[in-house]
Amino acid sequence: MNKRFERHLLIPDWNQAQLSNATVIIVGMGALGNEVARILAMAGVGKLIICDPDIIETSNLSRMTFFRPQHVGQLKVDMASQALQDLYPEIIIEKRPQFLIHGIGLAELRDASLVIGCLDSQAARLQLAGRCQLVQARYIDGGTHPWGGEVRMYLDPNGPCFGCGLSPEKRAIVDEPWSCLDQNDNLPEAAAIPSSALTGTWMGMMAVRLLMNLDCPDGTIKIDSVRGTSTIVKQQKDPNCTLHHPIPLEKVQKLNISVTDTFGALTKSLPEQAVPLSWSPIQTSLYCSKCKHSQKKWGMPSNEKCPKCDALIHPRTTLEIKDVPDNITLETLGIAPCEIIAVREENGLTWFELCDVFNV
Repeated sequence: MNKRFERHLLIPDWNQAQLSNATVIIVGMGALGNEVARILAMAGVGKLIICDPDIIETSNLSRMTFFRPQHVGQLKVDMASQALQDLYPEIIIEKRPQFLIHGIGLAELRDASLVIGCLDSQAARLQLAGRCQLVQARYIDGGTHPWGGEVRMYLDPNGPCFGCGLSPEKRAIVDEPWSCLDQNDNLPEAAAIPSSALTGTWMGMMAVRLLMNLDCPDGTIKIDSVRGTSTIVKQQKDPNCTLHHPIPLEKVQKLNISVTDTFGALTKSLPEQAVPLSWSPIQTSLYCSKCKHSQKKWGMPSNEKCPKCDALIHPRTTLEIKDVPDNITLETLGIAPCEIIAVREENGLTWFELCDVFNV
C-alpha cells in the first residue's frame, strides 16, 4: 500500500488512511462520473457505490474514458466497475443499475463520507438534492457546457442546496436530460471530452480534499476555458426552498428487514394498522384505456403493450405500500437498499430504516 501511494504520501497534509476508509456514492456514470470515479480510485478511496441505470451507447465513446466499442449495449456500472478494479484492485465497488430513488437508500446517503452527483437532468439533480437534504448528507454537484463547467459544493446541511438556485416553477418541473448547470435557458447543452475531463478533475480534486478534511472553496466554482479562468460564486439559501425538511434522524428506528425480504415480513415488523409509504410511485396494476383490459401487477411502473389490443397500457400507481401480496419482495416494489421508510400511524409519521442486505 505504501509503495503504491508513496508519491502521495510526500504531499503535505495527505492522509491516505482517511481515503482508504472513505465511502463515496457517485450518482451518474456518464462522462463526469467516469472522470470522478477514476480519480477517486487512483487516489485510493476504499469504497465506491456507483449508481446509473443506463447502457453504453456509441455516442458515449467520445466522452467516457472507461468504455470501448465492444461495451456498447452493456450497463455503464458493469463496465465502469471492471475498469475501476483494473485501476485499483483493492477498491470495493458496489453497482446499482437503477435510478437513484430505487438504487440508493437514505441511510446510505446519510452514512457516506461524500455524495457526488454527475447527472444530466435537472429533475435528477433535484431528486438527489432532496434526498441528501432529508438526511443532511453533504454532496458535490457538477455539470458541463461546451468550453467549461461548474462544480457546486453543498457541504453545510443548513446552507443552500441545488433547489435554492431555482425558481419555484423550475423546482417543480420534470425535464429531459441536460448537461449545463447554469440556469440561463439559452446556453447550449453539448459538451465534449475536454470539458468533461476538466470539470471532472475539479470535482475529483474537491472530493479528495474533503475526504481528508482539508479546506475547500465555499460556493460554486465556474470554469471557463475560453478565458482560462475559474471563479467562485457565492450561493444563496432560499428560505422558501421546499427541499429543506430533514427527517428527524434521532427518531429513526432500525428494522432487521432488508429489501430482499417480503412485504409480509415488513408488515410483521411494524406496528398494527401502520401504513408504510414509498418515496416514489409503486405500480399496483395495468389498465388499457382502449379495450379496458386490466390486470394486477405490483412493482416499479412500466410501460407495456396490452396483451389483447396491443395498445400502450398505462400503470396505476400508489405511494401507500399496502394491500401488497405478502410474497412480493421490497426490491420488486422499487424500494432502495438501506432505505428509511416513512410509516403513517394514528398519531402521525414514524420512521424505520431497512438494514443492509448483507447484515440481516
